[in-house]
Amino acid sequence: MTNKQKNSVSIKDRLRQLSLVVILFFVLMGVTLYFNSRNVRQSLDQIVVGSFNTIVDNSQSSRNFGLLQVRLNVFKNNFYLDDNWFETESRGILHDIELLKTTTKSPELTPLLSQLQEQFSVYLERRSWVNFLLFWRSEQDKDIGDVSLLIQDIIDEKISEAKLVGAEVGSLNELKVWISTCRMSLFEIAKLNAEENPVNLLSVPMDTPPPLTNELSNLITQLQPLTAAAPPVDRLGKHLIDHFYYYQYLMLQYQAVMVRLGELDRNLDQLSTRILASMEQLDQLTVSAVGGVRREIKHSILTSVTFVQVILFVLAILTWLFLNNLFKKHFQSPLEMVGTRLKQFEDGDHHSLMQLNRHDEWNDIETGFNRMLSSLSESVVALKKSEKHYRGIYNSITEGIFRITLSGKFTDLNPAAISILGFESLAEGLNYFSDAGEKLFVDPQAQQRMMDLLRDKKKLINHEVEMYRQGGDVFWASLNCYLVHNEQNHEVGVEGVITDITSRKRAQDALRQLQSYLQNIIDSMPSILIGVNTDLKVTLWNKRAEQESAFTAVEAEGLPLEEICQLFSPALYLSQLEETFRIGKSTRLRKIESLKKGTDGRSRFFDLMIFPLSLAGTSGAVIHIDDVTERTRLEEIMIQSEKMSSIGGLAAGLAHEINNPLAVILQSVQVLSRRLSPDLEKNQKTAEDLGTTIEALGEYIRLRGCEKMLHSISHAGQRAARIVETMQNFSQRGESNFIFCSISDLLERTVELAGSDYDMRHRFDFKEINVVREYQTVPEVYCDAGQIQQAILTLLKNAAQALSQNLGEARLTLKLSRCEESYVCLQVEDNGSGMEAEVAAQIFEPFYTTQEVGQGLGLGLSIAYFIVTDNHRGRLSVTSVPGTGSCFEMVLPIKNSDDLFS
Repeated sequence: MTNKQKNSVSIKDRLRQLSLVVILFFVLMGVTLYFNSRNVRQSLDQIVVGSFNTIVDNSQSSRNFGLLQVRLNVFKNNFYLDDNWFETESRGILHDIELLKTTTKSPELTPLLSQLQEQFSVYLERRSWVNFLLFWRSEQDKDIGDVSLLIQDIIDEKISEAKLVGAEVGSLNELKVWISTCRMSLFEIAKLNAEENPVNLLSVPMDTPPPLTNELSNLITQLQPLTAAAPPVDRLGKHLIDHFYYYQYLMLQYQAVMVRLGELDRNLDQLSTRILASMEQLDQLTVSAVGGVRREIKHSILTSVTFVQVILFVLAILTWLFLNNLFKKHFQSPLEMVGTRLKQFEDGDHHSLMQLNRHDEWNDIETGFNRMLSSLSESVVALKKSEKHYRGIYNSITEGIFRITLSGKFTDLNPAAISILGFESLAEGLNYFSDAGEKLFVDPQAQQRMMDLLRDKKKLINHEVEMYRQGGDVFWASLNCYLVHNEQNHEVGVEGVITDITSRKRAQDALRQLQSYLQNIIDSMPSILIGVNTDLKVTLWNKRAEQESAFTAVEAEGLPLEEICQLFSPALYLSQLEETFRIGKSTRLRKIESLKKGTDGRSRFFDLMIFPLSLAGTSGAVIHIDDVTERTRLEEIMIQSEKMSSIGGLAAGLAHEINNPLAVILQSVQVLSRRLSPDLEKNQKTAEDLGTTIEALGEYIRLRGCEKMLHSISHAGQRAARIVETMQNFSQRGESNFIFCSISDLLERTVELAGSDYDMRHRFDFKEINVVREYQTVPEVYCDAGQIQQAILTLLKNAAQALSQNLGEARLTLKLSRCEESYVCLQVEDNGSGMEAEVAAQIFEPFYTTQEVGQGLGLGLSIAYFIVTDNHRGRLSVTSVPGTGSCFEMVLPIKNSDDLFS
């Protein structure tokens, strides 16, 4: 194969060949390891099986005897006075010894275990006798205590009897002291017995006196006087001394048995020592066997490992030779050629082509590099054009571009930035600012705040700040900048754009002033102004709207109108708003009754004007709401009848004559108040010309009560003007709203209104009146519901006034029936004081009243009469019997068509 053909083989194929060689290497290594491990396993099986059973048997015997030794030691120290545990544990130890004899295969251990079994049986017999002696010793403690207590009780009884008869008790007291001393000594003996460690007696000599010998002898000597005492103390004393002698005998026997038990204990220890020595010999044999096994295994493994290492070494040498040739020829040599060309490229040779003279993947690298050189040359040309283009933009842009260090020194400024900062050249600007925080910013702390914001937000957008130009002029600038970091990510400076926004700030201030001015105008208007967009969300909410709702202007903005407008039902004005949006013309709603009652609990009425609004592509509407409650009430009250036309003319003429002097009075009061006001400069100047001050004059007027007089004149004049206006309106005819309505429902609503809103001075509480209803089924009547309700309310108030003087039950009867064929009859009957015939004849005349001066104008029943007779073509009459009551009858036509008004 020629050199060119060899170079045409791809690197992928050569790597595939390398993979096959590596796979072959691992296959050979695996086969070698398999056969070698199989031989090692067979050798190990032959070596281990022969020694394993012996090792296991010896180890099991050692473990069993160790457990037996521990159990035997525990038994020797813990059997005292515990017969149940003694029996159970002794049988368990004998069973373990027997089991060990059965399982052991050592000829030296078997006879030793038999001797241990015999010695332990004898040891158990002695241990049983020790428990028996300890038990009897504890019984003696109880008996001695009982006898000594009985003797003490008898002595106490004899002392008591002797004291009763006045006999000598000195000897009895001595006996009592002796017996008390005896009991104390007995307690000490019992304490010493409890603290005694039986193990200590196992190693004492046989001729050693038993424990407590001296104490018991001294105690017996102390108790001898009891034998000479009077019966039965003498007899009990002898009995107590006998018990102590027997106690000495038990202690002697206990010591003898413990000494013998100590000898047996030492014999058991010697046997255990011999058995342990035998066990140690077995362990040594086991260790020797394990050592032999280890040597044989080590030799077998060493042989196998040596063989494997030789095979691996040979395979590794062959593989290394193959890989070294492969990498050196097809990787290292081309990489060196590529590295040399890249070094030349780094040194500035951007034109020489790369030549590797290969036909594998290296040819692709060569082709790519050469293409990169060609495109790089084109990119350099394009980059120079782009740099020239962007340099032109940099120099001609109207926004200033700057670069500044953290210490406050400018390092670059474009022409726009130079002009904004008031410089003639770049050098002048760079040299002028050594610390921008001192010379550039009006607020010396502005630079530090800006740096804190940059570190927190990483960049600033439209950051507005006041600055100085070179000449000292102050201007407003908008900054858009960010922090610059070096390769180590350390902050080195700030880059950004600066824009002169002084003109914009002035325009914004002027706009804010204009907005504030317009808002003040809107808020000072007595009408409600509400702005909405096409989604019916609030955009304007003036002060008057805030007063009529629970929302401020800030809270209301953006909320749906139907949620916050509480004056009317949304269904009332939403359709009109939609109509305004659709046709683009204003609409008006007159005398809309509000859902919100007045402070007096009466209904309120408003006029609504909806104006379409279109600004800058956005559409909406402005709602203008005027409170016409007073005007509506005056219009309803001043409905006049035709038979009052002459009085109406007279009232009109009289009102004209009264209005002229009233206008003079009110105008004069107003002018006089202004002439006395200190707010007018002319008033102050005139007072100063007269040698005083307007404040002193005002203080004089206040102290003399003139201010209150002026207020009283103004109030009285306004009240007179309102009376005149009422008279004028009374003579005029207003518009009506006729609909079909149920008189029974209207009557019930009126009764409810009278019961909840009746608050007239010195009137009877309407709720205390017994209202009796006698309603028949009648058809609906075509009428103005508001006017008829006003007429009925007047009749109810008139009846309540009459019932206020009734000392008995106040009863009001309401009757509703159909009279004739096309009329409905309503009767309001009371059991009050009634009226004389002269009063009843004038009751419907205007300004006729039987009340005290100031309690009414006498227009209520006359207006009701006008509503029923003139507006509804009905009848209103009264029948009254003094002392019995009155009955007002209202007759209304069912259909009130135009032909009835012709």
